[in-house]
Amino acid sequence: MFLGLHIGIHDSNISLYKDGKSYYSKYERVSGIGGKKHGPGNFEWLIDTLKSWGVDEPHKQIKHMVHCTAFYEDGSEHSHQAMVDKMKLYQDDNVVFGGGSPTTPRKIIYSTDTSDMSATKTVFSTHNIFSSKTLDPLLWANYKIIKEIKNNWNCKVEDIDHHKLHIYSTLRDYEQQAVMDGKGSGSRYALINDKIFNIGKDGWPIGSYMIPIGLKMGLSTGCEVNDSLDLPGKIMGLQSYGRVIEKYSELFGIELLNYPISKFEGDAVFENKDWLDFVASAHNTLVNHMVKLFEDNFDKSKPIGYTGGVALNVVINQRLKQEGFDIKIPPHCGDEGLSIGALAYLGKKYDFEVKFDNFPFCQSDEPSWGTADSQTIKRTAEDLANGKVVLWYNGHGEVGPRALGNRSILMDPTIKNGKQKINAVKRREPWRPFGASVKQDQAHRFFEMTDSPFMMYNSQVKYSGIPAVTHRDGTCRHNTVTPEMNPVYYELLDEFEKLTGIPVLLNTSANLQGEAICGTREQAIKLFQEAEGINKMVVGSKTWTR
Repeated sequence: MFLGLHIGIHDSNISLYKDGKSYYSKYERVSGIGGKKHGPGNFEWLIDTLKSWGVDEPHKQIKHMVHCTAFYEDGSEHSHQAMVDKMKLYQDDNVVFGGGSPTTPRKIIYSTDTSDMSATKTVFSTHNIFSSKTLDPLLWANYKIIKEIKNNWNCKVEDIDHHKLHIYSTLRDYEQQAVMDGKGSGSRYALINDKIFNIGKDGWPIGSYMIPIGLKMGLSTGCEVNDSLDLPGKIMGLQSYGRVIEKYSELFGIELLNYPISKFEGDAVFENKDWLDFVASAHNTLVNHMVKLFEDNFDKSKPIGYTGGVALNVVINQRLKQEGFDIKIPPHCGDEGLSIGALAYLGKKYDFEVKFDNFPFCQSDEPSWGTADSQTIKRTAEDLANGKVVLWYNGHGEVGPRALGNRSILMDPTIKNGKQKINAVKRREPWRPFGASVKQDQAHRFFEMTDSPFMMYNSQVKYSGIPAVTHRDGTCRHNTVTPEMNPVYYELLDEFEKLTGIPVLLNTSANLQGEAICGTREQAIKLFQEAEGINKMVVGSKTWTR
């Protein structure tokens, strides 16, 4: 048996290879702990999950475990006295917390040996995303789990670079590879083929530009980790409301990083057109920068495996496609795919294939009560056609952060005020757009892009009658559905088409803003109870209405 492990400050996940089968679990989908409570998965979750996969004695049964960490054991460097005094809770052996944060201003070093208190070490000096107060307890929790395994399990334990595991997570041997972190890992923010990009020296991660924009608007949740994950997506939606203007188009690098916080004059609010123009111009600059980066490093005639948090930016992805780059993005392109990459690394080493049953619906979360039958599907389609909002929980959940039809909130996309309605249900900002699901064999009628199974692009909308999923710029982030990939969801789309002539549904993830996507039936029921705007819930063969 072989184990891939990512115990991180967010998106902790594990993958296992056992008796020819591969398994996957993401901590927040089981625990419901996400959003403002982001943090590493705990050791109990690891053990319980392995037991559910038939691994009762992992300390004996696991042969080799691979992980990537945000700390390093190193007894050669020592911390400053003030830091040691402040962080005595985290003293254990000689531990260097040297990563995890993309733009922390220094390498934070802890050691039980305090004989040398004069050393501090600067890595880079601007644009803190995570403070030491936020980061250190999370890194310490990571360390304790890895140390437990090293000390008490019989398996080989190997630490592989974060970016390398992203590459392996594509599960393909692409000759060309791009890993673009939204926030960075340690002192690095990208790996393009074999070239490492260091923060500050070679540029800045996209998130370092976008997060200050969200903070300036007062969009912080009060949790630095959550802000680092959510604010870039919010700005991605906001940028469509402004114009790209020359006044802001020349800003880049440190000047652009600092501008929203220290230089912009005026109110950073949705109602201020000048602010929207700045946001649009800044985002366009980042898109152009990414295109130039790809032009300088890739051959358009060959496919490119593309992972990392930036690969979730559908505006950038669409532009890269339009420029002729053959990018291949897995649904788990962010850190939720790192354990898959770790398992794939082990597969190369020990000659086994990582292949998940029913991919991408292979979360080891709690399945629905049975499967929605044809009668349930027809009645649900009727309710949707009558303007009802439906919470849809079927089978197992999807890997990755996008709802692809098994953990979704659904609505008729023809409803004129549909976006405002669902933003109110999910407690989101009014400018946020929604994705759509469409039968792949009918996608050509509605969208320029006809093959998009994982919601990774913002295609132009061709049909004017689906305003609830048409964004300000005339685009939509949609996923194409086939009966082979998701037969139950395809049947729901088919039944809705019979009633309305439209094989399209508004599809957004089954959660409230900043919270984890439902991974248990109890979490789905809780969401239904809390979100009053949801009229019906379907959990496999069981339904609730109000």
